Amino acid sequence: MMDVQSSRLSLVPLTASLIRLFFYDRGEMAKILVAQVPEDWPGPDFEPVLPLLLDGFEREPDHEAWDGAIVLEGDERVLIGAMGLKGGPDEEGTVDLGYNILPAYQNQGYATEMARALVAWAFERGDVHKVIADCLPDNQGSIRVLEKLGMKREPPEDDMLRWSLTKEEWQLAQH
Repeated sequence: MMDVQSSRLSLVPLTASLIRLFFYDRGEMAKILVAQVPEDWPGPDFEPVLPLLLDGFEREPDHEAWDGAIVLEGDERVLIGAMGLKGGPDEEGTVDLGYNILPAYQNQGYATEMARALVAWAFERGDVHKVIADCLPDNQGSIRVLEKLGMKREPPEDDMLRWSLTKEEWQLAQH
């Protein structure tokens, strides 16, 4: 099971039961998480992904969670975004990093902090050899996050910028 934490944040795995609570009983979701669930969580970019994740769990009930809700720890725990590796590694061991942070919590280093922790967790598993990410060319916040992770810009795909980081590049940068 995914257990990813940083100094200020925790990534709570988005399981089928937690996703169902988001749709049907946000109050119960908040109780289970022992965290505030802001009205704008998970945000317009990630909300359409939740039904897809739920469908995946319904097709494969034992599927491991590779996506999570970002909880800001402290006296008042609060959901501030979501991050994940889009279903886990493909046959080459590549995962696709995706994330969002609610506007009230942007520009405070949370995306970079959680992305570092999630990438470290992924590379420690042994079945992940490369992390990729896509972002729009005008998304300066995401570009900064990906650069801080040490990701390298690849040739664009469609209208998106493509980024990549191998396990070896990550390990070299950590020493």
